[in-house]
Amino acid sequence: MSVEEARAELAYIRRLMEDTRQATYVSGGYFIVWGIVIGAGLLLTWLQLTGRMPMMPMLSWTACLAVGGIGTFFLVQAEQRRPVETPAGRLIGMVWMSVGISMLIVFFVGTGTGALSGSLMPAISSTFVGTAVFLTGTLAGLAWVRNLALGWWIGAAAMFAWPGLHVLLLMGVMLFVLYVIPGVILIRKKQPYGRA
Repeated sequence: MSVEEARAELAYIRRLMEDTRQATYVSGGYFIVWGIVIGAGLLLTWLQLTGRMPMMPMLSWTACLAVGGIGTFFLVQAEQRRPVETPAGRLIGMVWMSVGISMLIVFFVGTGTGALSGSLMPAISSTFVGTAVFLTGTLAGLAWVRNLALGWWIGAAAMFAWPGLHVLLLMGVMLFVLYVIPGVILIRKKQPYGRA
């Protein structure tokens, strides 16, 4: 391959990435659905750990995750009606799918077998979510979404450093501020990324 051919291919890739960013949307609906679902799971966990409800964390979280899965199914169905799916949009979907699968393995296998303490789940989950938010913002060309990852990572570090029941409340606040509110903003903007 000559230098000119390599330059032409790089220019083509750059144009493709810019075009993709112009047409890529990230549905704020996912942020809202999962923010509410995980928030409900955290509240149920807190109620159980403080003795206000009988202990049944696996059942509570399984129910919450099932509701999130149903919500995701309906959001995916709605998005399939959109005329164009871009490469970046597919990558964003794959990022969240891989993070979701990883978190399910950590939760059900890690905590279910006792290999991991359930008290570590908020910090571990925040680390995963930070990574997915960073990649989503990068692929969509939205710096403000990408920068939300810093909040997730700082929160995760705080949860690891100072464990306790307050971690559930901290993650609840993080979900609202760094997930639900951005989801509402994304829905309200409903414009291609790269132009915001």
